[in-house]
Amino acid sequence: WGLAWCPGPQGHNQLLAVATGLDHSPSPLSGAGDTRGLLQFWRCGVKEEAPVFQFGLGHSYGRVWGLAWCPSGGQSEDREGLLAAACSDGSVRLWAVPWPGKLLPGRVYSGAADRSLLPGAEEERSAGQCLALSWHRGLGHRHLAASFSSGLVCVWDLASQSRLLRLSPTALLPHTSWTAHSGSVTGVSLCHETQELARHLVTGGTDRCYRFWDLRDTSVPLQEVKRGLVSGVSWLPGWAAAAVSYDDVYLQSHTQTLVAETGFYSNRSQPIIAQNSGVWAVDTSPWAGAVAVGTAAGELIVFVLPPSDRSMEHDKNVCQRRSYVYRTELEVEDKGEDSREYGALRESATMRFLDLPRDCPVEETRRVRCAERMDQE
Repeated sequence: WGLAWCPGPQGHNQLLAVATGLDHSPSPLSGAGDTRGLLQFWRCGVKEEAPVFQFGLGHSYGRVWGLAWCPSGGQSEDREGLLAAACSDGSVRLWAVPWPGKLLPGRVYSGAADRSLLPGAEEERSAGQCLALSWHRGLGHRHLAASFSSGLVCVWDLASQSRLLRLSPTALLPHTSWTAHSGSVTGVSLCHETQELARHLVTGGTDRCYRFWDLRDTSVPLQEVKRGLVSGVSWLPGWAAAAVSYDDVYLQSHTQTLVAETGFYSNRSQPIIAQNSGVWAVDTSPWAGAVAVGTAAGELIVFVLPPSDRSMEHDKNVCQRRSYVYRTELEVEDKGEDSREYGALRESATMRFLDLPRDCPVEETRRVRCAERMDQE
């Protein structure tokens, strides 16, 4: 349910954190209690080398819906980095991930998290599941924001020494929390600012709105736009804007991902990617200047952003800025009467992942530039 690359000077060997569940039972919206979960850590090399499982961390904090590493890595002699997890028990848990070389390879370990970020005291906690989180990229990386299924958004100061905010040596309360949406908050993203204190963020929720906020005064959003059921938001580095993906039933045959302007440049929001299925996740690359979306049809699409000083409204090459990284095809050998039953289909179906080269074939280029030609869910 969650993926995150560990930043840092590892060269060609990158560490990937993967959040998985240990069962396929439904998860109630109010919380998953002490459901067990697993964090896997894989070392991924270059070229054709197969990823190697380093170790696993078992926990009882429910399902993990999102992962985020400390932006600068947080390496030391004892740890490879700091990892935050959005847990369905209504908390954010932090682990100091040890260097894989200090552990036995391929083993699974269990234990309590090193730090717990809670929306409130135990007897007052009713925030529901934690659905998304964002770590501030400014100096010190002190602030971490998270969103919950109750509509609550919280911001923690990890360096706070306030006795009013510290429930225990390992439990911390937020310094700012407010009800940002009337439904579940499905996405939150802090602005990529260089200041030590986080100032702006964007949220999106199931109330069909995305909102921009100034953390100095959260009583009223800076901007509110009602579009569709928001599935993900991600602030664009160097822009006064964010990428927003949403599912709108009024768009007939397709959904959209757009660049939503804050109003600072008086530019209108512009659609950048149209899909023929829903979007599960959206993310941005601070160094590549690109937006990536993963769809329910098994597609990974990248959109290369134009220069931030140029209005996208007058850009005639918007369609040419997107390309497939890969897409997925479902091949079914025998379509019988029970083809809609998972148990029957599992024996006769195969999923093929089509990795596309940098020079995308013409037929694939035509497909990704026209939503009606793209794959359906």
